[in-house]
Amino acid sequence: MSDKAINDNSNKVTYWLKPSDLLKSVYVHSRSYVSDFDKLVSDPIREKQIYREHIYMEKEELLEILEISVSANNFEMSGVGVELGSGCSAISVELVKRNENIRKIYAVEIVPEIVEYAAVPLIYMHKVEEKVVPVVGSFDDIKLSDNSVDFIIEFDSLHHSFDLNRTIRESNRILKPGSKLLAIDRAHWSTSKRRRNELENVKYSKEFLTARGLDPNIAVTRAENGEHEHLLDDYLSTFKNAGFTDVNWVFLVDPKLSILKLSLISAIPSLFRRNTKYHYIQTWPFRKLVLPVMLMRIFKLKKVGRFINFPRNKNSNRFQAKTLIYATK
Repeated sequence: MSDKAINDNSNKVTYWLKPSDLLKSVYVHSRSYVSDFDKLVSDPIREKQIYREHIYMEKEELLEILEISVSANNFEMSGVGVELGSGCSAISVELVKRNENIRKIYAVEIVPEIVEYAAVPLIYMHKVEEKVVPVVGSFDDIKLSDNSVDFIIEFDSLHHSFDLNRTIRESNRILKPGSKLLAIDRAHWSTSKRRRNELENVKYSKEFLTARGLDPNIAVTRAENGEHEHLLDDYLSTFKNAGFTDVNWVFLVDPKLSILKLSLISAIPSLFRRNTKYHYIQTWPFRKLVLPVMLMRIFKLKKVGRFINFPRNKNSNRFQAKTLIYATK
């Protein structure tokens, strides 16, 4: 149970790690300030607030992402699965609701409060507690047997790994031969190690630290808070080195001209973008984006090579582009 006030949801959680030990981590501590969603008056309001705080997009948008990510490479899900860095477990919940062939998903999240205060309410309001197992644990040390898992999925969690090689090796260990992992994450296509180090070593402001219950007088970098800037090639080579035999990727993109603008801006040295909203944008080379984006815009093509047309609503907070990686053991 977490160090917060006594929480009735703690008895519905599987603990692979002790919450009291985890709170010593800056990464965990900075994400431990979570609303008590059980206090909200109705399930629809509760669910909408959980999505607002933990998914940062509307439920319908998440479902669109899952649908296209699964169909783009015929990612089959049945039997026993694991969601890495599951947060509020929204993905696990929606997958078991839509796929009767899934017997169980272990939703593994390292921040106890998110599991107790967000994941458990979401799981129980949808009555999928027999299939979704909320777990407080690390995706670097999954307490499941070798070759015991039928599929793995993650959404924006691998870039939080402090040891990408270890995380992916652990995923390979628990997967059955021939089984697959789907990673939906952010990735730079090309940028220098110096620039990535610069981004990762940015120190948070005192206001940021205070808002998250951290000592405002200590120095905390983005990397220490789990924000890592991996190259697409880093992911691909790490999967292959971990023993995955088939590793492919595609790129979801909203083919508006703004994505080309961002691509051009990403080529500007980050030193000159430091105090702008463009400081942390991913690096996507213009020369690789311009042709598929223009073909999608002019001819309304659904796919150009590895690029998949994935438009978004005008007022959406959903990402403009995301990398999908499919790895088979």
